[in-house]
Order: sequence, then structure tokens, then C-alpha cells
Amino acid sequence: MTFRNLLKLENNTALLAISLLIIVLYSFVFSPLLNQTKQLQNELTAERQLSTYLNQAKQQLANIPNYPALSKINAQKQINNAFQAQKIKLKSLTIQNKLGVVSINKIAFEKLLGILQQLKNQHGIVVTEALIKRIDTGVVSAQLTFQIP
Repeated sequence: MTFRNLLKLENNTALLAISLLIIVLYSFVFSPLLNQTKQLQNELTAERQLSTYLNQAKQQLANIPNYPALSKINAQKQINNAFQAQKIKLKSLTIQNKLGVVSINKIAFEKLLGILQQLKNQHGIVVTEALIKRIDTGVVSAQLTFQIP
């Protein structure tokens, strides 16, 4: 063996050792770090999505009006006042267990919608059931069931 062959063999061995070292480092150090980075990125994305969802839910809850609970007498008074302000006479009004039932012989449909919107916005009194019959053009009779806060 000549000196050149020995030098070539040493260079090839060194090159092989360096290549083997790079493969071992990649396999046991860099590859697990890359996998852990990908996993952390996925977790971070999921956390951001959850944070966004919770912030949106928080905003929606903040926008929900909080109406005080109404007693039977106060609820009856608020409903009567809303209809009397529009000069509408109620056929009957009964309230039991946070439900109110109103019967109206004759009312303009537009007025009815306005009164219902007013009751909802100002007092949280919401219609859960409605039986509405057309009497004439734009005029109806109604039986309404209200949910009272």
C-alpha cells in the first residue's frame, strides 16, 4: 500500500465517519426536535382557535341583555301598559308560573309587532307561542303566550 492509498482510505473513513455522525445527529437530535416543533405548532393553533371561540362567546354573552325578574303583578302591569299606550284593549290577560297569556280581539298587525318588540327590548318579555287570525287587511286577532323573566 502506498502513501496515497492510505491517505485516500483515511479521507474516505473520515468522510464516512462525518456522514455517519450527521445521520446519527439527524436521527436522534434534529428529527425529534422537528417533530416536537410540529406538535407544538399544532397545539398552538388549537389554543388560538379556542381562544378566538371563547372571546366570541364572551362578546355574545356580554351583548345579551340582563333583565330583572318580574313579579306576576309587575309583568301584568308592563304588558297592560304596552298595549294601553297604543290604545289597544285586551280581551284577557292571565299570568301563571312565568307564562302570560294575552287575548286580543282586534289589533293592527303593525302595532302588534311594535308592542311585542317593545316588550322584548325593554322588559325581556318574549312571545313563545302565537295564534294570529286575519280579520281584515292589516288587522288581526291574537292569542299570545309570553315567557316572563
